[in-house]
Amino acid sequence: MQDMLTELYSHRVIRRRFSYERFLDTLLENRVPYEKRNVAKQTILVSEREPDPSVFFIEKGTVSLEREDQIIAFLGANQIAGLSNTFIIDESLYTFRAQEKCSLYVFPRGAVVELLLSMQEGWIYLYMNHLNHDGMLVDKCLIMREPSELRLKHCIRGLMRRFGTRREDVIELPKCFSKKVIANYANVSTKTVAQTWKQWGEDGYIDADANHFVCRSTEFLQL
Repeated sequence: MQDMLTELYSHRVIRRRFSYERFLDTLLENRVPYEKRNVAKQTILVSEREPDPSVFFIEKGTVSLEREDQIIAFLGANQIAGLSNTFIIDESLYTFRAQEKCSLYVFPRGAVVELLLSMQEGWIYLYMNHLNHDGMLVDKCLIMREPSELRLKHCIRGLMRRFGTRREDVIELPKCFSKKVIANYANVSTKTVAQTWKQWGEDGYIDADANHFVCRSTEFLQL
């Protein structure tokens, strides 16, 4: 499948033409019905193993993907939740939880799939979404095989790359990425995170007194 795609388009063209932003434009241009919804922090959009009738396009905010209370991944602005399970399975693979206040487009899942399958290149959106999902799972499996401190560094580095913002001379993660949330995501104990957090603070790499992750130097994240 991927070889066939590369014959038609370069990787860069595929990423640009079939991005999540263009995905949303396609749904709106074709008048797929939707509801604009603002949800509060800790709102569960859908629970795992329950019917999954909706596709959520995240306009603003952070949503976690959880399985049996374990955080598997995070989705942010211009990403889609609820389109990773196969067409013949109606139940959700994950619990989708808003980790902070989120603004969402909510589309009927059946209408989204019907539109994409009716389009000549619509299936590529579905393929790219599944490719991103599978890549996320592979990365998480590889990280989980590492020792706890290295696993924690890998997770934080990935979160900083995707969600970090620079403010003056520091890089910080949104406040929703608390020690407890990061510990769950990295599959390490909160005690380990607290001890490591303290050591990194004493070494001058982070602000150990902050409730969320504020990085002064990324030197300690070099692997």
